[in-house]
Amino acid sequence: MFTTTEFCVRSKPVENFAQFPKSFKDWVAVFLDGQISKTIKTQLAEQYLQQLMSELDLSTASWLDQPDQAEAHFLEEHHRTCGLFQAYLSRRKQGASREYFPTVSHAFEFLYRVAPTKWVDGSWLYSTLEQANPPVVKDLVHIYLEELGLGHPLANHVTMYQDLLQTYELTAYTEQLEDAYYEQAAVQLALAYAPPEYLPLVVGFNLGYEQLPLHLLITNYELAELGINPHYFNVHITIDNAHNGHAQKSLQAFVDLYHAAEDPERYLELVKQGYVMNDLGKSSTQIVYELNLDQQVLKLLQQKAVIGQYIHNQKCQFSGKTINDWLSEPEQIQDFLEVMMEKGWIQRGQPAEQSRFWKLIDNPEGKMFGVFNATEKQMIRDWIQGPVLAKRLSSHQLHRQPLVVNTQQQRQLEQLKLYLKQCENDEEKLELLIPYVAPHAHYQQPGLWATQQVSKILFPFQPQAVQFS
Repeated sequence: MFTTTEFCVRSKPVENFAQFPKSFKDWVAVFLDGQISKTIKTQLAEQYLQQLMSELDLSTASWLDQPDQAEAHFLEEHHRTCGLFQAYLSRRKQGASREYFPTVSHAFEFLYRVAPTKWVDGSWLYSTLEQANPPVVKDLVHIYLEELGLGHPLANHVTMYQDLLQTYELTAYTEQLEDAYYEQAAVQLALAYAPPEYLPLVVGFNLGYEQLPLHLLITNYELAELGINPHYFNVHITIDNAHNGHAQKSLQAFVDLYHAAEDPERYLELVKQGYVMNDLGKSSTQIVYELNLDQQVLKLLQQKAVIGQYIHNQKCQFSGKTINDWLSEPEQIQDFLEVMMEKGWIQRGQPAEQSRFWKLIDNPEGKMFGVFNATEKQMIRDWIQGPVLAKRLSSHQLHRQPLVVNTQQQRQLEQLKLYLKQCENDEEKLELLIPYVAPHAHYQQPGLWATQQVSKILFPFQPQAVQFS
């Protein structure tokens, strides 16, 4: 994660930008680098978006050619989604198993695999803050500021997700994610730095993103059922509602900008392109279907073996090999697990307490006690017991980490406050503040405060966030 990136007003000159990003991770890193200028990011974003636009299939978005009928379309989709969710609830009430997360560990895997996209939540709307005609995009700007929690750290969507990962000790797993998990994040960040003429792309993307998906409803329900705090997901159900929430504001912006467009046909073409960009990369539903606890535990044990191969007693042997021998090669771990199951050290489908291996890692007097943290033990327990014996999580409690005062950020904040006092009007204030609410900076101390000030300037009659100083 890029939480250690500090906001800095210095910019890397174009000639020092050595290499065009090659991977999705590279794209994300570039857009979240506070030392790369907005000018360079905009240039790169335009190239990236042009490439995407040349490859998109718009056949599924033809209905957007009738903007005035879009509300009816979305209302129909909303009712269809709610009907599917009610059918899901009916199946569950009749005794059917969870359909997304058989165990807590499956939910854990989902949470860290979707993290790259959650770290840039709302970022695609950053480009709306510098549009030439702010009143036209006011609804989109307001959505962006709400994604940022209006400057309150407890309501900022990025800090909320960071806290969720930290609570369940999942942050380290995100560092091992394959490049494919960063594709959608790269798209959203490219839109964040899209040039003004690409505003319809942003409108279209936002229009699709803010609609209520079935996977969000089921995820929220099953996380709560498993004892995992679902607040982040629940917020996206409530704040995105189709009556007066983000979904409605997105629709209104789409229609208003259509009627104001100089070239309506070109506008709709770009909107459709932005809309289908929602489908790029791994979707939440796809990630759910790919969850694999066996592979998750195997990878965990392979990582532990890097150290464990040197420290076990040489007397204990399985099938003619010492434990150190078994752990010496990562590709042997799967065979070693099979041997331990054959010997009865691991009894799959039974209470974990019946497995000798579990006693070694869970009993305070066990020889491997302390080797695995609470999250890792949860994964091993679920893997041993299976979904039938899966239990609700009770060992983790969600408490937000206290905001640590970063001295560098504190100095930046004090400097920002001083500069703001010297501004003569709101235009100067916004010019100063907007860089601090960029995707890489808004969740840091200067960014949170800057978000509050931008919200006050642009929406003085709207309820504001609790003060943060």
